[in-house]
Amino acid sequence: MTTTKVEKVGVGFRIGRNSGPVVVEVHTHHDVISAFRGARIGLELLNGITEQQAKRILDVLNENVVGVVVTTVSNDK
Repeated sequence: MTTTKVEKVGVGFRIGRNSGPVVVEVHTHHDVISAFRGARIGLELLNGITEQQAKRILDVLNENVVGVVVTTVSNDK
């Protein structure tokens, strides 16, 4: 039998920068999604995106994205 589990959590976004393109980091408001525990999630932006463009993208994400929905499927025997 297949079991589907749906988990939701509120998120916010921040600018992070590694030695490369700008990365938008996804930060959960609570540690409630088991699949995300111990994981860092980032959205890598295109090379050449300026800091100002990245901040505009960040503003749009923070104003319009309220959460993440994660669906996991397991095969219970």
